[in-house]
Amino acid sequence: MLALEARAAGGDGVIEVRTPTGVVVQRGYSMEPDLLFDVDEAAPRVDGIVEVLKRRSFVRVKTYRWRKATDGGEILLDLFIPPDADSSNNPAGFTRLPAGDLALIRSRKIRVNLSAGPLEIGVPDPLAFIAMKLEAKLRLRPKETKDSFDIYAYVSMKGAIVVAEAFRRNQRDGSRIAEQVATLFADVDSDGVRDVLTYASTLAPEERDLLSRAVVDLFEDLSRRFDIEG
Repeated sequence: MLALEARAAGGDGVIEVRTPTGVVVQRGYSMEPDLLFDVDEAAPRVDGIVEVLKRRSFVRVKTYRWRKATDGGEILLDLFIPPDADSSNNPAGFTRLPAGDLALIRSRKIRVNLSAGPLEIGVPDPLAFIAMKLEAKLRLRPKETKDSFDIYAYVSMKGAIVVAEAFRRNQRDGSRIAEQVATLFADVDSDGVRDVLTYASTLAPEERDLLSRAVVDLFEDLSRRFDIEG
């Protein structure tokens, strides 16, 4: 989703962040897409999702994760459904994502041109995107680092003003998400900042220090804007 947002903003889909001091950190192209299915709406086609994955040589390795080895690297596809989806429409046992309902309610379409033709994909608004990434980081993938980096890259791309405004549109969920984000990126030694630094192994020590400070500053700015204007 982050790569789609980057392309919609005029980029090439490469996920990278440039700090105010000029430090650049890059995650590259994503080979680990997350897909959320509204299985209640697509009930007649749910079985077909699994069949297509199998025909494309994907193998299920976790409840929510499918894996495929390619010449370009490993593809890890994570499949989720909303928390209140009808169990009868979930024969494949996709993982319920508590933040999935927010993503379906607050989404917009992005058009992508593929070799087979154009494809429209729904992407969540800032509140829902960050809520989904937090759920993945705090519950599903706590030892992985990409979710923290994606939150940082997303807030950097959208800007603290835009994200804070999205949080304010839903005060109940916005307050909860704002608090969780603030905790994850509370200081230079917090889990979120350490996760971001795993993508900065080629930077000099002083550049890593600048990056750490920039991450903390960005989320302090987000918290400040949400608190003051909320």
